[in-house]
Amino acid sequence: MTITPTLAERTRERNEHVWHASGALLYAGRIDEFLEYWQPDGRFEAAYPVEGLPAVVEGREALAAVFGGLSAVATSIQAHDVRFHQTDDPDVAFVEERMVAELVGGGRYENRLVIRVTFRDGLIAELLEYYGQVAHARLAAHPAA
Repeated sequence: MTITPTLAERTRERNEHVWHASGALLYAGRIDEFLEYWQPDGRFEAAYPVEGLPAVVEGREALAAVFGGLSAVATSIQAHDVRFHQTDDPDVAFVEERMVAELVGGGRYENRLVIRVTFRDGLIAELLEYYGQVAHARLAAHPAA
């Protein structure tokens, strides 16, 4: 007997794949490829904005600048303890992770994140990111930033 995955299971697998594949490209500094997993009008919002960084970023050009800035200040970025939680809404998931980056010129960024991810047509449409503001403010103030 063959068990066929349900639509909900296939959607979760697709969304989780998009999340992990896009993240791997981001952490490798391959920003153009990373943005191929985003809608052209994609939106990033920080729930707790920090001085020096925009609270809301919209569109691929602006997203490229922000995420490219992150990869430019880091010699390496890794995500640990990643937990993907698909909701009953096929277009919404929550992701928990611990991001660790070794920074250009020395230093380290480490932060725990919770992100509400909204998908549209199989691509990322919006991120609403909750993170520790103190660590993020230190990253924004890093000399390489």
